[in-house]
Amino acid sequence: MHCIQTVRFAEVLKHFEEHHPVRDDNMNAHARECMEKANELVHSEWAYVALDGEDARNIILPHHISEGGALPLIPPTGMTLRSAADKIREITAQAYAIANPACWKKLDYWRGRYDSPLFLSTVTVDHSDYRGVTLPPGALVHLDGLHRLIAWDLSGRFDSSGTENRALAYVAGFKSRNLGG
Repeated sequence: MHCIQTVRFAEVLKHFEEHHPVRDDNMNAHARECMEKANELVHSEWAYVALDGEDARNIILPHHISEGGALPLIPPTGMTLRSAADKIREITAQAYAIANPACWKKLDYWRGRYDSPLFLSTVTVDHSDYRGVTLPPGALVHLDGLHRLIAWDLSGRFDSSGTENRALAYVAGFKSRNLGG
């Protein structure tokens, strides 16, 4: 992980709101609320970072019931991106798409669309999706971008090294947890 620069939370929110407007048909209000909670916990310490494939695959994803589909993807204890993508590969993408059409639609949308940053944190927030998640030291947890991450891993984005395989992210608590630089 490489820190590009430290940023103020106002800048993080501005970027989020420009690219992820809150509407009745999306979960952006939920993501914004989680970002605000993380911001309070880390005392407004944020950084804009570049993650390599290994960094990305080790991000902890919180509980996700697959948009109400038949196959819940991520248990209340959370799991790494690597494990979530492997779970879909094990049951096959086709079977997952049939069981979870709304979730699959989002995964399919983000496949190959690599221009959107992620929003991550070094701490879990007080929300039902995160209550069962325990972060190992130095781990990052997802706040926004779950479908992007999974779609990118399934499409092979993180399979090799190089700048084209990196993901950009805003990370809450980067300085306070001394994750890198």
